Amino acid sequence: MRKLALYLSPHLDDAVLSCGGLIRRQVLGGTHVLVVTVFVGAPKHGDLSKFAAQTHARWGNDPSPAAMRGEEDRRALALLGADCLHLEYPDAIYRSHGGSFLYSSDEELFSSIHPADANLLSQVAAAIADIRSPQDSTIYAPLSVGNHVDHQLVRNALLSLRAHSNEIVFYEDYPYVDRPGALTSTLEALRTRVWESELQPFDEMCLEAKIEAIAAYRSQMASLFGSATAMDIRVREYARAVSPEEGLAERYWRVSGTRRSAQVASRTVV
Repeated sequence: MRKLALYLSPHLDDAVLSCGGLIRRQVLGGTHVLVVTVFVGAPKHGDLSKFAAQTHARWGNDPSPAAMRGEEDRRALALLGADCLHLEYPDAIYRSHGGSFLYSSDEELFSSIHPADANLLSQVAAAIADIRSPQDSTIYAPLSVGNHVDHQLVRNALLSLRAHSNEIVFYEDYPYVDRPGALTSTLEALRTRVWESELQPFDEMCLEAKIEAIAAYRSQMASLFGSATAMDIRVREYARAVSPEEGLAERYWRVSGTRRSAQVASRTVV
């Protein structure tokens, strides 16, 4: 039976940015990879906050940004050989409650989840439970490095399902993890659980595929990296920095069954 791997991506780029090397390696090895992006829904009635309008401007002011970004995602995942599924939950920048937008600045977007999103967490968890199948060998979800509220929601949804789910692995959210201290801060915030890291190495061909796939997200290039050239350099540097001994790799995290320190020694998985 063909292996299956399910990746949960908060937005239309997160899984490729963080896991593109492993995804390509798995596809080449015969694994069927499905990337489910959770927050793809367009704003209701076209209403936008000033913050959302500014975000659209950074994306290039396309008249239909959700459709445009969806097409970028399909192109990127096709380059890696993975399938995609887009859910219609609205991005944090569009969500409102009682006539007020929940997140109206970067500071609010990368902070605590708004209390009005409590029901959304339950909905996301239920949707994931419906999508997963017994054949999925592993489910990959964001560790939420950087503390984006949508990443936190997906992570917490998976943690709530952990006792009833397939094997779950959490990925380091790139490029947020590239910021000094970001990973340490995340693990410290999650210290009530014990985390164990593992390395997933890949070769130069997989790295090239990852870079090409990331470049398909043209609307995100300026805000995330400045340019495609800068992205190429940074992604290569990070793939080497994760594990100089292994060459090229991505790092992933599991909740350990044994209570130890928040971070334990890495191991390589091939």
